[in-house]
Amino acid sequence: MDSAPGKGTRFSVDLPALRAVPDAQAAPTKEAAPVPPAREVGALDILLVEDDTTVADVVAGLLRARGHRVTHAPHGLAALTEITATTFDIAFLDLDLPGLDGMALAQQMRQRGLDTPLVALTARTDAEAEPRARAAGFDDFVRKPVTGDMLAAVIASHERGARAAGD
Repeated sequence: MDSAPGKGTRFSVDLPALRAVPDAQAAPTKEAAPVPPAREVGALDILLVEDDTTVADVVAGLLRARGHRVTHAPHGLAALTEITATTFDIAFLDLDLPGLDGMALAQQMRQRGLDTPLVALTARTDAEAEPRARAAGFDDFVRKPVTGDMLAAVIASHERGARAAGD
């Protein structure tokens, strides 16, 4: 604050949480693990199914910053349309989608023969969420908020699995 009688007052506010912080400088989380940069994995075609546009923009930005191509579907029916037209290397699905929720969407995708790795991306904190997601057909489970390193770790783990299987 800068104030002078007869001249007025000027307030300055520094909001560090709003500054972009590279993943390497971000506060470590329990789920974050050191991973090789995504460019070692290679650029992937990723389906992101997320109804919250802000969250979708952030997650897509984190993935694109690592060189991936991201297709965003705002709900389950749009995602089903996308998978009929495009082949994806991995898909991140929010569990709490309007209409066709993430669990039902994963089941539909599996019933249609999709073998792409499916990753549940959720803010749910209940203990039942992960086992229910895996039973619905998800290969992995990530809780929000996410970092670029968390996303890269999940992607790398599925890429290593695909290479080991001979893909």
